[in-house]
Amino acid sequence: MTIHDIRKIRSGLLAALLLMITTSALQAQTTVVSGTITDAGTNEPVPYANVVFKGTTIGAISDTTGHYRLSSKLSLSVIQVSAVGYKMQEINLKPGSQVINIRLVSETYNIDQVDVKPPENPAHPLLRKIIARKDMNDPKKFPDYQCKVYTKMEIDLKNVKKPKKDSKLWDQFAFVFAHIDTLKSDGKTYLPVFMTETFSDYYHQRDNADHERVIATKASGMTTSMITEFTGKMYQDFDIYANYLHVSDIGLVSPLNNHGLLFYEYYLLDSTEVQGHKVYEVSFKPKQVQSPTFTGKFWVADSTYAITKVAWKLSKKANINFVNTLNIDKDFRYSDGKWLPHKDMIFADINLQKNKEAKMIGIMGRKTTLYDSLQFTPPPQDLKKMKREISVASDALEKDSTYWTDNRPEKLSKSESQIYSMVDSIKNVPLFKTVADYIHMFYYGYKDLGTVELGPYYYMYSYNQVEGQRFRLGGRTTIDFSKNWRFNGFGAYGLKDKDFKYGGGAEYFFKKDPELSLNAQYEHDYQLLGKSSNAFMEDNIMTSLLSKTPTTQLNMMNQFNFTVTKEWLGGWKNQLQYSYNKMYTGPYVPFIAPNGNTIDHIEYGELTLKTRYAPGQHYMQDDFEKIYLDTKNPIFNLNLTVGRKELGGDYNYYKAYFDMYDKLPISPFGYTTYLLRAGKTWGTVPFPLLKIHEGNETYAYDIYAYNLMNYQEFASDQWASLSLEQHFNGFFLNKIPLMRKLKWRTVAGLKVLEGRLNSDTQNEMQLLPGMTGLGKKPYMETSVGIENILKLLRVDAVWRLNYHNPDVTNLGIFFSLQFSL
Repeated sequence: MTIHDIRKIRSGLLAALLLMITTSALQAQTTVVSGTITDAGTNEPVPYANVVFKGTTIGAISDTTGHYRLSSKLSLSVIQVSAVGYKMQEINLKPGSQVINIRLVSETYNIDQVDVKPPENPAHPLLRKIIARKDMNDPKKFPDYQCKVYTKMEIDLKNVKKPKKDSKLWDQFAFVFAHIDTLKSDGKTYLPVFMTETFSDYYHQRDNADHERVIATKASGMTTSMITEFTGKMYQDFDIYANYLHVSDIGLVSPLNNHGLLFYEYYLLDSTEVQGHKVYEVSFKPKQVQSPTFTGKFWVADSTYAITKVAWKLSKKANINFVNTLNIDKDFRYSDGKWLPHKDMIFADINLQKNKEAKMIGIMGRKTTLYDSLQFTPPPQDLKKMKREISVASDALEKDSTYWTDNRPEKLSKSESQIYSMVDSIKNVPLFKTVADYIHMFYYGYKDLGTVELGPYYYMYSYNQVEGQRFRLGGRTTIDFSKNWRFNGFGAYGLKDKDFKYGGGAEYFFKKDPELSLNAQYEHDYQLLGKSSNAFMEDNIMTSLLSKTPTTQLNMMNQFNFTVTKEWLGGWKNQLQYSYNKMYTGPYVPFIAPNGNTIDHIEYGELTLKTRYAPGQHYMQDDFEKIYLDTKNPIFNLNLTVGRKELGGDYNYYKAYFDMYDKLPISPFGYTTYLLRAGKTWGTVPFPLLKIHEGNETYAYDIYAYNLMNYQEFASDQWASLSLEQHFNGFFLNKIPLMRKLKWRTVAGLKVLEGRLNSDTQNEMQLLPGMTGLGKKPYMETSVGIENILKLLRVDAVWRLNYHNPDVTNLGIFFSLQFSL
């Protein structure tokens, strides 16, 4: 054996010895104590006893079974145990982990009266200090800053099983299943199917809206920018300092809520050093597991009481549909005297069958956001003139692979890097195309045949008392026919009236985002006066199936509309529409002159300016369609109409209409929606040109109609209405043991209508039998209901509070379908 060999052996032994010493030292520095606290006299568990390491603020509280656990990386030797009505005990510890069961002795006092207060949970004053300094530590309240943001989002299919190799599925999708991976957490298989990346310049403005400028984006090989604006920081960005984190209509209670002690139990676990700062580790759990709450931990800096890190998981039993898992992880870095955002990670597991053992195919989404080069500098001057919160660079979709390789802050995983090519290949699989076509048909109502699409399918058959059985066939062109032109048309025939109805038109889009377009349409078809814009159309098969009685109140209408649409930045939209209408008397809706003679038809020409203002509302542009998303702000509509004989009609009149809609979160009590509407007509007109208030003669609940009002029951020339709905989510039923498992949610509503009918305004035509103006008191109806039945069904009981007569129903049960979290 050489001297060199001896030296190697000696060095190895020395290294091993140092490792053993270091490991022992680290273990010695960690102190873990757990056990059960009981009453020494009765052996009953003592809940809510305080256990702290002596001389520190590190402690825990025993649970309802008396169990406790606390730990520290420090080498500590004594714990103190106290509870209301018991003597305090000090217990010596041994190094390392240990189980100590504690028996507390009752305290006896030789005085007449005494107030005994237990020591405060050490996590509570820490929470109060966090809350008191929110305005200083919340990044949304920081002075103006700008930074670089990289966002990566992946969508996966969960519980995917490989088909048998002798099946047709294997022949078409064999290359796809090579990418199947396995979740480390529960061993379930998942298939990555979508990937998107975005680089942005992000500008925070303390006194103005934040702005995100997308400078590069790519999405699974797609060349469309439809999803570009929804992959950056803005969507979905959870503000952990907010009292509630809103997911759809559900307000999740933040563990940093100003009233968090009402919803959570907090435990101070440990402290450590992070970037030269003492940081406390706090865990929490909900007091009521089915409330919309989280479990997990957060870390808070000692001096500033700013959050340095969070690891939150949605409570497994929270009353939220389809979401099995929602994890929120955020990491902050200290710089410039503040804890600045560094990395966000959001993970969501969505499945129709919400439980851990769900076998159905589900969807998982992962989103990672990284922040870099954050500087407290004012944003560019031109940014203050921007009306939109997000803008996209003209070359954002043109960045090559070298750009992405050179600029990514972290390398893609193997599965991530292969998604782009895999998705491109999937598009060419015949079965995938077939499934995508049927999803498109279900959502839009049209069957895509390439350059044209047929539909809507739900108009193909219907029944009413005037036409009998009605058959309709319609269609429109697609973007494959033309990127700017879209043509449409339909034809319908009734077996009872033996009359052919038809319509068609054309649209031309100069621009789609923001929209600038022309639209011309003509129809010869029946219409029902006084039907709400939210109701099923009269030739919809659902109207036939859900009507209480077959529809009769129809009038034939020849209608031509020419519309110019201009969409502005900042949520503004204008439409200028010319309309010529010729409406005929009907067998159930006759036009009778004041002298008793029948009027064959009326003609009227109108010019209407429509203005819509939806501040902060975002949308997705899908070919010709625009899909509007929820907004936190109210939405306003104002329509001004001029009816003149010079425009092709028989009457001179003016109309004004206004409405305002808003959805107000009032967590934890759910949310409130309201719709305020008002209108007025000036001039002498026949009743079809008055405001015929929206009735409902179906079993389908209509939020825009008066559900116990008959069609064409009331008319007004000036009117105002208010519709209120309070959705309590699970606030009440979650507290009832036998009901909470059903996850039903309560809803209540009120509708009030005030209207007047001036006899001088309406003297061109007799009102219909049963039609009248409102009296001195407003029409009112109220409702209570249960929603989220089987996650899709809503049932409402509606009461008509006044204007009772033999022809109306004063109590009704209505149904509706709704899809929500």
